[in-house]
Amino acid sequence: MKSTSDKIYWHKYNEFYENLIPANAKNILEIGVFKGESIRYWRELYSEAKIYGLDIVPAMPEWPQDDRIRYFQADQSDAQKYRKILLSIDQPIDLLIEDGSHDPLHQKISLLESIDFLAPGAIYILEDLHTSHPGHEYYKKRAKTFNKSVLKFFGRNGNIFMPLQCLLLIDHLKTNQIALETVRNRINYAKSLFTFDEIEVLFKKIKKITFYRRSVLPDYCYSCETNNFDFTNLKCACGADLYAEADSMTAVIKF
Repeated sequence: MKSTSDKIYWHKYNEFYENLIPANAKNILEIGVFKGESIRYWRELYSEAKIYGLDIVPAMPEWPQDDRIRYFQADQSDAQKYRKILLSIDQPIDLLIEDGSHDPLHQKISLLESIDFLAPGAIYILEDLHTSHPGHEYYKKRAKTFNKSVLKFFGRNGNIFMPLQCLLLIDHLKTNQIALETVRNRINYAKSLFTFDEIEVLFKKIKKITFYRRSVLPDYCYSCETNNFDFTNLKCACGADLYAEADSMTAVIKF
C-alpha cells in the first residue's frame, strides 16, 4: 500500500524524525495541512496530544476530525495573525512542524514568531529547507524580488542570506564554539532576510540543529505517482527530477 504523505514516499523524512522527535508531546502544531496525512500521522503517533493544523485554505472535508484536532486558517506571511493564533492556543507547543508555503521569507517569519510559544526542550521541524538553496526556484524567485529592492544600492544581483544559510551558520558556530559576534560583519544585511538581532535571538535560543538530506531515490514520483524511473539520468518518465541538489532537505531544531 502506497503512503500518501510526501514526507514518507518522496522526502523519506519519517525514519529520520523518529529518532529526534519527543517521546511525548502534549501540543503539536503543523503549518501546512495539505491533504491531512501528516495530521493523521501525528494523531496516531501521539495518542493523547492536542493537534493544531494551520493552512491558507479553510478546513477541508477530507482532513481528519476529532475532539483533539483544531484547524486555523491564515496566510503564513501574516506574522500578526499567526501570533494571534499562537496566543489563542494558550499552551506551549512541544512539537512544531513547518511545512507551509516553503517560501524562504515565510519560513523565517514562522520560525521567529514561534519562539515565544515553544515549550522548554521543544522540537521545531523546518521542512523543505532546500528552498533556500541557490539552485531552487523558490530561492531564485525570492532573490529576484529582493534584489529589485536593493539593486540601486549594489548595482548587481547576488546571493541572499536565507533560512538554510542562517541555520547552517548557527550550527557551525555552536559546533565549533565560535562566538556569534565574531562573524557579525561577514554577513551583508542589506542582502539578508535576517537582521543581526534576529540571528542573535535564534543563536541564543537554539540548542541543537540536526540536518537531513535524502540520499536515496523516492519510492514513487510526486508528479505522476508512478515509479517509472530512468535510473541513468535520475529522472521519472514524466520528467520530474528524482535526485536534485536542491530537494528533500529538512532541519530538526531543538530549543
